[in-house]
Amino acid sequence: MQVVILPHPKTKREELFDREDGLEDVMKAIDRGERLILILGSRRLGKSSLLNVVLNEIEYPSIKVDVRETYSEFSSVNRYVIGRMLLSSLSGRKRLLEELRMLLRNVKGITISGVRVEIAKDFSIVELLEALNEYGRFIIAFDEAQYLRFGGATRYDGILAYAVDNLENLTFVLTGSEVGMLFDFLRFDDPRAPLFGRYHHDVVLSRFSRDLSLEFLKSGFREAGMRTKEEELEDAVSTFDGVVGWLTLYGYLRVARGLGHDKALEEVFRGAKAIVESELSRLFSYSPRYRIMLKAIALGYSRWRDIKDYVTLKLGYINDSNFSKLLKNLVKSGYVEKKGGRYYIFDPVIERIFREG
Repeated sequence: MQVVILPHPKTKREELFDREDGLEDVMKAIDRGERLILILGSRRLGKSSLLNVVLNEIEYPSIKVDVRETYSEFSSVNRYVIGRMLLSSLSGRKRLLEELRMLLRNVKGITISGVRVEIAKDFSIVELLEALNEYGRFIIAFDEAQYLRFGGATRYDGILAYAVDNLENLTFVLTGSEVGMLFDFLRFDDPRAPLFGRYHHDVVLSRFSRDLSLEFLKSGFREAGMRTKEEELEDAVSTFDGVVGWLTLYGYLRVARGLGHDKALEEVFRGAKAIVESELSRLFSYSPRYRIMLKAIALGYSRWRDIKDYVTLKLGYINDSNFSKLLKNLVKSGYVEKKGGRYYIFDPVIERIFREG
């Protein structure tokens, strides 16, 4: 299989590496007409790449919204913003827009001019979904869908429930890095929630094994015609512990930027620090204790009591209930995993950043 090492999400099947099973799983679920498909896994495991390839491979029309990007840009995920993002996927797609033109004209708040689609504040997402359903099979993707919980007055779980129950031609594909937060939003097990008891087809991505990580790097360098030392590859594999995003960035820095092994590692950690600070800024703004908790876990404090003692030493007393809530949020956000009653940082790069920072 050809491997193209790039620092951005993939869009073509040949660019994926060892995700064929996940790709086929999602595509078969779409072909079966499944209404709700979840692509799950921690950050930097290739969910967005898998989603992009799925949307390029399927025969059905699709639209996609990166909900995290939408939230970052507008500090909200209100109905108008999501509608604008959904419809921007149609702007410029002349043939599809022509086929949808008459249906979209009946949707409140939508105007069409040439190949442009515009919406007004009174736009109705439900009416848009009903129009797409009337058109026929249509795939609607929400990347990093846990951010839909910031919808304010708009209840996206209720909209999804209505569509899943009534709009048989639509399939929703949701990805989520903050798996716990995503399930808190969807609330499949809550009898009071709109999506209670609804079936969802889950595809879970895991980190690469050591051998697979090694083959990933070797294949990429071989494709680029670049010779590398075995011990350097072994060191990179040990450092990144199967997290595909960091392996990809390391390969890109060596191939495209021509950096040596040590400099490439240094650059990965330098770039990762800025990325992680940006990702965690929202959590840190809620409580400074999150940063200290991650520091404690990175230093090897893995038991609940030891982490709490470290936080108390650094920042003063916190009661057990509040501390447990903060720790649970770190787990739900995907930065920390709990195994055998102990807590660990999933990503070795993030662990090192907090250990040394």
